[in-house]
Amino acid sequence: MTQSMTRFLTMLSRAFCNDNLDLMARHFTYPLPMYTKGELLVFGNADTLLEAMTLYREAARAADIQLITPRVVASGLPRKGYSNVWVEWDHFNSAGTLICSSQVRYAVFQDKMALMPRIEMVDYTALGFPEVADALPLMQMA
Repeated sequence: MTQSMTRFLTMLSRAFCNDNLDLMARHFTYPLPMYTKGELLVFGNADTLLEAMTLYREAARAADIQLITPRVVASGLPRKGYSNVWVEWDHFNSAGTLICSSQVRYAVFQDKMALMPRIEMVDYTALGFPEVADALPLMQMA
């Protein structure tokens, strides 16, 4: 499962870095809960997630993040298609230098007939770039 999950997450990362956010949004279920900096954000549909991902991508570009690579560090045993996956995301600048890493836990579901899983929950356990997470819409309303 780790190799297929790494391929899946790499595809999502490439879509993000290449501004193909619509492709990314198709691989989540809605409403999508996202925990970050002790806050719960809930994206009710793909459009709201796309708005947030656009802001996040702009902030990543401003921070010179050009490549983001996943490293699956642990995964739970699937039960009836559901599992948890713990991932470290390495963020690289245009010179290929590692800038920081983030740690994220995902709740995923994969139907037996589906080629790829769907992400049902995102939990940022460690933010490498808190200022990039601040680009998320609800984090700006303090």
